[in-house]
Amino acid sequence: MLVAAGLTDINVALVVWTTITFLLLIIVLGKFAWGPILQMIETREKTIADALESARHERAEAEKAAAEMRASLDKAHAEAAELIRKNQQEVAAAKAELMAQARATIQEERRAAVAELRAQVVDLAIAAAERLLATQMDEKKQRQLVEEYLEKLPKEARV
Repeated sequence: MLVAAGLTDINVALVVWTTITFLLLIIVLGKFAWGPILQMIETREKTIADALESARHERAEAEKAAAEMRASLDKAHAEAAELIRKNQQEVAAAKAELMAQARATIQEERRAAVAELRAQVVDLAIAAAERLLATQMDEKKQRQLVEEYLEKLPKEARV
């Protein structure tokens, strides 16, 4: 006689064997699978943690190198500005010295030109006086003689 099983009927033998199989599966998985899986997960976690720590360390070193680079660049800028300032001062000093030398040279040449001009004027006056004394002339002839003498002089000698 076959009895039809309903949805609410429980098969005790099936439940016992299913439970035993499940427990046996958990024991086998715990012994052979969970250990290696957990070890692999721990190894992976350690690898990730090491990679993160290495990245942090490299980032810190990169930031330190960047800071050193900025400091070095700032120092180079400061040195360049100092060199430019010194060069400008040297150029200004050289310019002032050259201007002073030029002024002194101009003054000396001016004095020499004035002295030469005075000497020429004296020579002209003496020459004119000699001519006037050599010939006793009236005032009109004396003026004419001086003007003729001045005309004979080269144009550079005339002032």
